[in-house]
Amino acid sequence: MKALLNLPLPMSHLILTHEQTPDFTPSSHRSTSAAFKIQMGPMTAVILMFILIAFMGLISLTHLNSMSTKGYVYSKLEDDYNRLVEDGEINEMLILQARSIQNIQNSSYVAGMVKPDRIAYVESLTGVANVEQ
Repeated sequence: MKALLNLPLPMSHLILTHEQTPDFTPSSHRSTSAAFKIQMGPMTAVILMFILIAFMGLISLTHLNSMSTKGYVYSKLEDDYNRLVEDGEINEMLILQARSIQNIQNSSYVAGMVKPDRIAYVESLTGVANVEQ
């Protein structure tokens, strides 16, 4: 049994531990140039957090401003629409009033008309579309 444990394992059975072995370094972790490390202390983290909060506040303020502007424009357009609908209803009422029989009978144009003494109907001898039978 002990002999089985000393056998080399295939690559698919590689056991990873927290220990670092100097002979194995993944190719993605090898650096060919100078390493660039960022050291961040607690004060830097607080400053970055405030910058992030200020940036998010600016974005939300811009969004709220555009939404309120759109709301103002929408309410103004809605008021204009309602005013135009009322004007259309008033114009429709005036047209119906002008076309009423009483208004036509009382107009000066109709009052100036004269009744004819004799009415003569004219019958055409030739028609536009005449069918001979």
